[in-house]
Amino acid sequence: MKINHNISAQLANVNLKKIDTRLSASLQRLSSGYKINKAADDSAGMAISNKMRTQIKALDRAGRNALDGDSIIQTAEGAMTEIENMLQRIRELGVQSANDTLALEDRQAIQKEVDDLLDEIDRISRATEFNGKGLLDGSSSRTTMTNSLAIRSISASMDVPLGEYTITVEDIAMPAKNSLSYDIPSVVSINGYTIEIGPDESVQSVNKRLIEICDSMGIDAEASGTSLELTTRAKGSAQQIAVRSAGEEEVDFGDPGIDAVINLGDEFAPEDSFSYSASGALITIVGSGGFEMQIDTSNAEGGEEGIVRVEDAGYMVLQIGANEHQTLEMDIYELTCQSLSLRDIDGVNQINACTQAGATHMISKIDEAISKVSEARSTLGAFQNRLDSTRASLDISVENLTDSMSRIMDTDMASEMTEYTQRSVLSQAASSMLAQANNRPQEIMALMQS
Repeated sequence: MKINHNISAQLANVNLKKIDTRLSASLQRLSSGYKINKAADDSAGMAISNKMRTQIKALDRAGRNALDGDSIIQTAEGAMTEIENMLQRIRELGVQSANDTLALEDRQAIQKEVDDLLDEIDRISRATEFNGKGLLDGSSSRTTMTNSLAIRSISASMDVPLGEYTITVEDIAMPAKNSLSYDIPSVVSINGYTIEIGPDESVQSVNKRLIEICDSMGIDAEASGTSLELTTRAKGSAQQIAVRSAGEEEVDFGDPGIDAVINLGDEFAPEDSFSYSASGALITIVGSGGFEMQIDTSNAEGGEEGIVRVEDAGYMVLQIGANEHQTLEMDIYELTCQSLSLRDIDGVNQINACTQAGATHMISKIDEAISKVSEARSTLGAFQNRLDSTRASLDISVENLTDSMSRIMDTDMASEMTEYTQRSVLSQAASSMLAQANNRPQEIMALMQS
C-alpha cells in the first residue's frame, strides 16, 4: 500500500473522465437532435451531409424557379388568349364584310374596328411583361441579326442551328397599280364599287371623293385632271385594283401586286429540305425538324444579299436543377401584327375589309394568324407540363435526399436515450468508486496506529 501514488484513484478518475465525455456527447445529441454536432463526431458523415444539405437547398430554390416559370407562362398565355379572341373577332368581321349586301360605308365602319383591334394586338404585345422583361414583343425570343438594313430578321425557331445564313433578294415585293379616267358626268367603278359622277360636280370635288374612297380601301390615289394613278399601300400578290373607267365596258385589273422572290444560300442545303412562302415582303423559310425563320425584305433592292446570323441567346432560360446546365430553354414567340403577317414593317395593313375580295382575303390571313397563335399557346402548354413534372421530380428528390441526410445526421432518440441512461449509471458508479479509492490511503493510518 502506497501513499504518494493512489493508482486506484487515478484509474477510477480516468474511467470517470471517459464516461463523462461520452455522457456529454449523449446530452448534446439528445438536446440538439443531431447525431453529428462537430466534425470529430463523424468527419466523413459530416462531409456527406453537407453535400446533401447543399443539394437540398438548391433543389428547393430550383422548385421555386419552376414556379416562377409557371407564372411567366400563365402571364404570356393570358395575353395570347386575348390576342386570339381579337383575331376571332376580326375573322367574324371579315365574314360579315365578305357579304356583298354591305355598302362601302358599312365596310368602312368594319375596317375601323379592324384597325383598332390590330392596334390593340400590338399594344398587348408591347405591354405584356414579367418583372420588367417583355414576353410577346420578341424580347424572349431567340436572338437573330443581319448585316444589312435592307433585310430584317424577325425570328428564328429553336430548331434553327447556330450560324450564318445567306439570302439573296431576286425580286422585291411590289404593290398593285392601275389608273382610272372619268368624265363629267359618267359612271366608274373601283374594286366593285360603282361611283356615279353628276353633271354639276367639279373636278376637284370628284377627285376628293374618289381619293377618300381609295383611302378607305388602302389605296393611294394621285390625281391629275380627270385621271388618277392608283397604288395599293400594301404589297404582294394578294393586292389588286380592279377599275372600270368612263366609257369602258370591261373591268381592268391593271398590274397586280408581286411577292418578294429570294434565293437561299448554300447553308440551306439540301435544297429539297427547305422552302419559303412570301406574303408581300415578309418571307417565311421552313425546313425539316421544326426549322422556321422569318425575315422582312421591305427595304431591299433587287439582287441585294444579306446574311442572317442566328445566336444561342435571347430566349428565356430557367434554372430548374441544383447544378449547372440543368436548365429549361423557353422560346416565347413574338406575336405582333408584323410577325402575324397582318402589317408590314412600316405599319401598313396587309388586310382590308372595304371590298368583298379584300374581306375574303382577310379571312384566310386571319386563319393563318390564329393558327400561329394557337401553335404558340400549344408550345407554352408543353413547357408548363414540363415544369409541372419538374416540380414533382424536384419534390421527390428533396424528400429522398432529406431522408438520406436524416439517417446520417439525426439522432435516434430511443437508442441514444438508452446509451445515455447506461452512461449516467456508469458515471454514478465511477464517481462512487473514485470516492472509495480516495479513502484507501486512510487504511495505512490504521496499520500505523496498530
